[in-house]
Amino acid sequence: MKSYLLFDAIIHREKTAPLITSAKKLIEFLEIDAISFKGAKNDLGSEYMGLDRLKFLEHYAYNLTLAAEQKRDILCFEQSSLVCHAHTKEILLNDPNLKFEIALRLEKHNLSLNLNANVISLEELLIEEIGTEKLTSLLKKPFSNFQTALFLGSNSCRAKKYRKEELFTQLFNLIKLNQIKHASTFESDGFEVYDASPLLAKKLASKVMLDLFDNAADFVLVSDARSFIMFDFYQKELEKIAGREIGLSVLSLPELLLLAFGETHKKSIGLDQHKVAITLI
Repeated sequence: MKSYLLFDAIIHREKTAPLITSAKKLIEFLEIDAISFKGAKNDLGSEYMGLDRLKFLEHYAYNLTLAAEQKRDILCFEQSSLVCHAHTKEILLNDPNLKFEIALRLEKHNLSLNLNANVISLEELLIEEIGTEKLTSLLKKPFSNFQTALFLGSNSCRAKKYRKEELFTQLFNLIKLNQIKHASTFESDGFEVYDASPLLAKKLASKVMLDLFDNAADFVLVSDARSFIMFDFYQKELEKIAGREIGLSVLSLPELLLLAFGETHKKSIGLDQHKVAITLI
């Protein structure tokens, strides 16, 4: 098995702690060689590229170089960090002038630009390296009595280059989980406009959540830390704006798989840190 650095420096750690806890627990459970990425710069989000492109590229090139120096690939368990690292690598590999500029900037940090580290999503590692046979053998609590709404968000259009959406379907089939159809898979979760207009952000998020609720989802599966913040941390506020009770649990892929593999201790999985109670166990 390859060696990885688990990128856990995701946004708003005080709000996204359950995602980090569950990812680390799943890595330990599956005995994956993925250590915490110490010294990595925090995720900024792909929207930051529009504010300062060179600073964005320098930021993620720093992480790529650190990983290459340790001869480990970067393992991302959520969409924003995956896109930002993979997009940076692609841009610099295809633009010699930009690559030279970023290399000069990294020299100020006593680093020599190195793009040899790969960036991989968690679902890709699970399906293509661990394999469905082993994952199926670990299944203890099938989700055949539940149906989920997969939310990928408006940022997923950029993510399509770097992640394979069909891998989610394979994992759902593996744990016997039904997936509902809904219109909001690629809608905005509102996070990108939150700083400018919290009210607009929550209106966008509440519109999505009502769609998922009305299509009879038992819970929402999110792929991005920003979606988790909007749908779990702010859900009570979304209900006030919508004028309706929602009460939908929000899970990440590591949390879902740990439950399917028989882990029920809420604290070790991170479920105790959710704002909306998890009622699946």
